[in-house]
Amino acid sequence: MNRSRIIIPLALAIVACGPTADAPDEGVQQADAAEPQSREELAMSAAPAAVGADATLMDRDADGELVMLREGTNGWLCVTDENPMGPGDYPICLDGAWQSWFGAYQAGEDPQIDQVGMSYMLQGGPAASNTDPMASGPPEGEDWLMDGPHIMVIAPDPAMFDAYPTDHRVGEPYVMWAGTPYAHLMVPTDPN
Repeated sequence: MNRSRIIIPLALAIVACGPTADAPDEGVQQADAAEPQSREELAMSAAPAAVGADATLMDRDADGELVMLREGTNGWLCVTDENPMGPGDYPICLDGAWQSWFGAYQAGEDPQIDQVGMSYMLQGGPAASNTDPMASGPPEGEDWLMDGPHIMVIAPDPAMFDAYPTDHRVGEPYVMWAGTPYAHLMVPTDPN
């Protein structure tokens, strides 16, 4: 089976994945980091260098369609913008379990996860809701929720995360979309 035929449809499912703080009044801004010099560097900036260096990289064209920048060799997929409906470009890198999770999410199906999965968003990013996985934007009159650099964890049984809080403002790992099949653990990586 051609791996690129699997990755591209799964990558189309990439959407907002979780807040850790409210967006500032002046609007959503990229996390403080060196400005990437190319679209490839932007995609790779979502993850540690060892992950991004050999990942498949994808970008979005003017119509929002995903286009291949580079075929990878390590099973990771890094995309320049995890939520094309949100403000700005906020890259994400997904392992195979997360790619499967996003495919199920896009199809409106319960994810069938059989292993722990990891995803990186080391540039942070906006989210519409911490509680509604199907929200495509924030409620009228409210701002996008903004999270700082983080990793996301999925597990075969989302109940494994029940011991963690659901409040995204606590500054520690918390569960996003608790009580849904899409529940996952958000782990902030910025000490601030």
